[in-house]
Amino acid sequence: MRNLRNAFAWLPAVLLAVAAPVAGLAQQAPGPKGPGYRLEIAPDAKEETVVSWARERCEEWDLPDAPLRAFRNSKGEVVAFASHYRSRPLIGGNLGAVRKSCAVSFEAKSSADPSQFSDKSWIAATWTGDGRNVEALVHAEYHADKHPGACRFKDAMSCWYNVVTAAHSSDGGLSFKTDEPRPLVAAPGFPQEVGQGRHRGFFNPSNIVQKDGAWFALIMTTGGEGQKNGVCLFRSTDIKDPTSWRAYDGQDFTIRAVDPYRDDLSQARPCQTLKPLPTNVGSLTRHEPSGKWLALLHLGPDPSQNIAGGRVAYSWSDDLIRWSPLQTLMVQPTMWSKNCSDRLRYGYGALADPASRSRNFETTGDEAYLFMTRMKVADCKLGPDRDLVRLKVQFVKEGP
Repeated sequence: MRNLRNAFAWLPAVLLAVAAPVAGLAQQAPGPKGPGYRLEIAPDAKEETVVSWARERCEEWDLPDAPLRAFRNSKGEVVAFASHYRSRPLIGGNLGAVRKSCAVSFEAKSSADPSQFSDKSWIAATWTGDGRNVEALVHAEYHADKHPGACRFKDAMSCWYNVVTAAHSSDGGLSFKTDEPRPLVAAPGFPQEVGQGRHRGFFNPSNIVQKDGAWFALIMTTGGEGQKNGVCLFRSTDIKDPTSWRAYDGQDFTIRAVDPYRDDLSQARPCQTLKPLPTNVGSLTRHEPSGKWLALLHLGPDPSQNIAGGRVAYSWSDDLIRWSPLQTLMVQPTMWSKNCSDRLRYGYGALADPASRSRNFETTGDEAYLFMTRMKVADCKLGPDRDLVRLKVQFVKEGP
């Protein structure tokens, strides 16, 4: 959006992509059981403020509006993003001591042309092999309600269209550049004027992880035009080539993103959504003691489980394709809570272990931190006053 004060002034756009779990997930073989570990809040855990909006903001709407993504640069510093549409890095000696830089690493052009995929963009995932050359997945929003004649509706949600593009940094994340036209990693098989009346497209990539010589990310779609809504798995065999990303079709990674403005749309094919992941995955990490992957998600109210405000949940996998039933880490008011007595709400949970042996914090031991955005509530609304916080968690072995 051009001006968040004038539209959704209390709710930055990327929040709405994850407003609730989605239905219509693909039927698959039952997921694996948990690895004999459960995730819980550590007994000595205290909520710590990592980045304070009141003290460190660079402008009013400079706030953590996406899950934490972090890597160690070539100097041994931690560089992190909890990005807004004007992406600024957090830099420090460790994950708990990152500080905001007011220099902008990446910003889209507020382009009215949807084919440029450059209206508003967020650095949504990063991966680096050497700490200097950094590949990024970009959550790219197009808000047709802000561009005259582009939408039949007036509200932002009905006019919101989303793709995932890619960008590259050669200076350790201080600045990112992208090719033109912007390379697509994930996109709906239709242009933005199709299906208006709801938000459409692919949203909010998880962090990127490396496995068996390839790179993987989970990306949520709201579906439409033959695509089911849910979470799809994407793989790249060459992280430096953004055109190498392919989505899982249920058997293999064969589905290339089709540019809805430049390619033959008859070639667009749906990706396989992964049961039971209902919506955006905040983080994807490998628990080294068990060798299994853990997906962490922030979810909204769930009356079926008597959860009114929301919860943080997680799921286990051996192969990133089959996932165990969701388990609850903690219940808390999330950004989708309807309770006007809330003083705080939370979102954008991501797990990271400061002691991870991975340059990109892809792994955890038996202790880690849950990083979240803490949002102050005033008059039942969310404003820009939001902090990046963390809470210590631990993996507990169950049984003998």
